Amino acid sequence: MNTAKLEKTHTPLLEQRSHTYKVLSVEDDLDYQEALINALVTLNYDDKDVEILTANSAREAIKVIAKNPDISVILLDVIMEADDAGLRLVDTIRDGIGNDLVRIVLLTGQSGAAPVNDIMKNYDIDDYWSKPDLTHDHLQTIILSNLRTWHHLKDMKEARHGMQMLVESSQRLATKRDILAYTQSILEEVSQLLNMKTGGIVCFSSGFDHGVEQALIVAASGDLAHYSHQYLGNVLDDKELMVCISKACQAKQHVFIEGYSILFFANKELEGKECILLVKLDRELLPNDLNLLQVMCENINVGFRNVALHGKLTELAYFDPVSGIHNKNWLSREIKNMSLVDLPYAKLLMLHVEDLSHTETVFGTKFVDQLIQSLYSHLRTYFTDNINIALIDRDTLAVVVYTNQEYDEQKLEPIIHANLSIEDVTHSVDIVMSSIDLALFDHYEAEQIISAGESALEHAKRHGLSFLVYSEALATAMSERYALLKDLRDAVVKDQIEIYLQPKVSLENSELIGFEALARWKHHSGSYIPPDQFITLAESCGLIGRLDENIMRRSCVAQKALIEQGIRVPISVNVTGGDVVRPDYFERLEALFRELDVDSQLIELEITETQLIEEKAVICKQLDALKKSGMKVNIDDFGTGYSSLAYLSNLALSTLKIDRSFVWRMADSEKDWQILKMIIDLAQVLGLSVIAEGIETDTQRQNLIDLGCQQGQGYLFARPMPLEQVISWVEGHSRSQGLAR
Repeated sequence: MNTAKLEKTHTPLLEQRSHTYKVLSVEDDLDYQEALINALVTLNYDDKDVEILTANSAREAIKVIAKNPDISVILLDVIMEADDAGLRLVDTIRDGIGNDLVRIVLLTGQSGAAPVNDIMKNYDIDDYWSKPDLTHDHLQTIILSNLRTWHHLKDMKEARHGMQMLVESSQRLATKRDILAYTQSILEEVSQLLNMKTGGIVCFSSGFDHGVEQALIVAASGDLAHYSHQYLGNVLDDKELMVCISKACQAKQHVFIEGYSILFFANKELEGKECILLVKLDRELLPNDLNLLQVMCENINVGFRNVALHGKLTELAYFDPVSGIHNKNWLSREIKNMSLVDLPYAKLLMLHVEDLSHTETVFGTKFVDQLIQSLYSHLRTYFTDNINIALIDRDTLAVVVYTNQEYDEQKLEPIIHANLSIEDVTHSVDIVMSSIDLALFDHYEAEQIISAGESALEHAKRHGLSFLVYSEALATAMSERYALLKDLRDAVVKDQIEIYLQPKVSLENSELIGFEALARWKHHSGSYIPPDQFITLAESCGLIGRLDENIMRRSCVAQKALIEQGIRVPISVNVTGGDVVRPDYFERLEALFRELDVDSQLIELEITETQLIEEKAVICKQLDALKKSGMKVNIDDFGTGYSSLAYLSNLALSTLKIDRSFVWRMADSEKDWQILKMIIDLAQVLGLSVIAEGIETDTQRQNLIDLGCQQGQGYLFARPMPLEQVISWVEGHSRSQGLAR
């Protein structure tokens, strides 16, 4: 008989769509919200701009959502005007407004796996991230991934009505609501119909006219069973067969050749997707076989209509819609269902591809999709044992390996520094990896194991490691860090971080010339947390802006108290470069001075050299404005950063602060002595003051005087003290100075 040609389907015209995607940031921390906006301002997806909407409370967010029903992604702070404001807003969006399409990504300053599990179970959210874990690139990756999913879901929702009308068209196939189960049943039914046992495959593509190589195999059986979940072009090396498949797709008809039956399906309920059923034959088909196949093809075509919607949902649930690789939901299911036989040998390897967002910016989205697919193939080639692979995020994959082999950085070198072939060109990528022995953490839930792997990846990246094994010790450290982050957020929000003042003196006569305000945190346990520990935490979780603001306010209050005691010397306050470059920083600072009635000339700013160099392109105008107001700007830790001398003559600076490391080493190191002399001489040429920190001995003091340094601070003169002790110290110091004179 003649091959059965199907009616050609036409893609319906799409409604006119917006030229932008909308992302709403709901955040009561205005500084962190501005950081989010700055990170996303250049973002675009599918050649469309991303419009950033903002709200500073849950109530304000509801109004914005009501005016913008087409918002794609919502970045939602968990704790705002109330501790549960963010979660109540989730219920309002899902149940009150009835918006089940928008992607909701919860953000919190807290970190750790435990609360994520409860929230993901109890609330209809799509993603959950702690602010400390969000880098600029990671944030863009999260937004792009959710935009892609929202777009896919929106298209599916628009076609849902037509699909539902066809669900009951075939009583026999109406029970098949899962596209994977349905396609697998097609193979079984055709094989039984033709009495064939050699196997076959079912693959889908969004238009075979663009090449059958990228068709995704969603079901496979018999001799071809190992082809499942791969691209047709990656596994089928029979060129003549590929040509015949292409002809079937171009002609939109069935093709029967020696050894194979190629069946083509397409209808509008598949949303533009086309399907190929390839059956491997072990005998020549008889005319009656062809007649039976013709009838079966009609049944299959009707069956596709019945399961189209449900198949879409399943595909979204367990597969990444772009790459066709299993997703996080699937991995969680696999770990939950892992047998006791496999568990002792199972290891979860997590892989993060470095700088993938930058790569996407340079080479485009299509290139990154090819890169991920190439990495997927590379992993399957490298691991000779049985493995499962899942795409956790745009730049993160997970590999479950069943083996007795122990992995270390040396063995994984071909993965950590992978060379991937993309369009016949070798592309090198750097990868950070973590490993979890599932048998050691069988008391964890599946979601906790995946979360632990992701946390281990972030820990490795934060400490510059290429490979990290997740252990009980690391789990404890992460848990302690999470607890400390939670306590730090409470302390910053409640303004419980105190300031201590350390005197600055003239090295010649010990006369008091000023103070430096230093942050001190007394934990509720009674112990003091070292500043280098909690300030680093504050920077990593987006609290540093609020902390700087609190410290500045406390310094101004301390300045007023000192003046009331007749002590009129400046206080220098450490600020981050990120604060100073904000357009409204100077105005906010002036407003604070007016509110507290503080003379701006009695407050000095200290910025580290590294921060100054990183922000020098935009910091000049701010520093000029500060200098015109009478404020002085000091460079802290001078000599430990980039040490570029060009900026010293261009920026409105007042003082160079010599890092304590030079002071401590100058007596034993001729090189450090010469560096100190150069810094002091350079400052004198440029008209800048010089102050040395960390002075602990009279010898260090005299050496600095000999080098021409006029000012200093350190334990030799006084330790940092609370305000009450400072006033007593000044009185005693003044008396001793009077006696000395």
